[in-house]
Amino acid sequence: MMSVLEVRQLRKKYGKKLVLRDISFEIHEGDVIGLVGPNGAGKSTLLRSILAIEEFEYGTVKVKNISNQSPDFYKYITFLPSDNYLYMQLTGFDHLAFVANIYRLEKTAIEEVIEQIGIRSYVDQPVKSYSYGMRQHLLIALCILTKPSVILMDEPFNGLDPTSTIELKELIRTLHAQGISFLISTHNLDILEDLTKKIWFIKDGTLFKDDKTLVVNLPYQIEVLVPKDTVLEKLMTDSPLPYQVWENRIITDQNHDVGEYLEWLLKNKVQILSVNQRKPNLEERYKHFYEV
Repeated sequence: MMSVLEVRQLRKKYGKKLVLRDISFEIHEGDVIGLVGPNGAGKSTLLRSILAIEEFEYGTVKVKNISNQSPDFYKYITFLPSDNYLYMQLTGFDHLAFVANIYRLEKTAIEEVIEQIGIRSYVDQPVKSYSYGMRQHLLIALCILTKPSVILMDEPFNGLDPTSTIELKELIRTLHAQGISFLISTHNLDILEDLTKKIWFIKDGTLFKDDKTLVVNLPYQIEVLVPKDTVLEKLMTDSPLPYQVWENRIITDQNHDVGEYLEWLLKNKVQILSVNQRKPNLEERYKHFYEV
């Protein structure tokens, strides 16, 4: 799959403090990547360094093999910041026309995004009259005006009511279906997990994107067929292992290897029907990784 964004050995300091530690990654066509971490971990700094808004000490950033030191870079990547950089006295159309003029786009491009994002009913009104959700929709319209390959988003769901949150999620899904890739930084873990299973963690300026480093050791559920006239609870009381019993299932302790339970059950001639481990949700993985 073709890479649309390549980051190599990105290093950033604030004074003597190293806040991005030689970060490297690729985002491919069709990716929706979630970026999570506590305040101060380096999420916003990473996004702003990719866009060359922040200066960095070392590394390279390319979109479609175009460096972020080239003006052409910004034809293919756009940014939805956590702060609303909009002019309150101007209309939504004024904002779109300004960006279109910079990139020498036809007026038809403006009309296309107005219809696509669904802002026709208020695009000619001053931004100061917009709700927060309406402003987010205008910012999305500005993001896609140049038909980018990838959009970076920094806390896009902050301040949105439930209706606006649903609308923004659906909009991201629609744009993703059209081929746009996303890197989304957010504290809203439930929303993020609903959008993608590709979650990257950032900690002390280091990026962790290998799920093997994020495994949470959750209990197993062992379904068994016990011998006739045998009560499972009574059978398990002789076990040296901590456990819970629910009907014909044994719930293991997360601090003990499931193999110990299986070995003990087989030794006692208990037939094992199934062994399952519930996959951890994003909140559980986050708590485990950051030791919350």
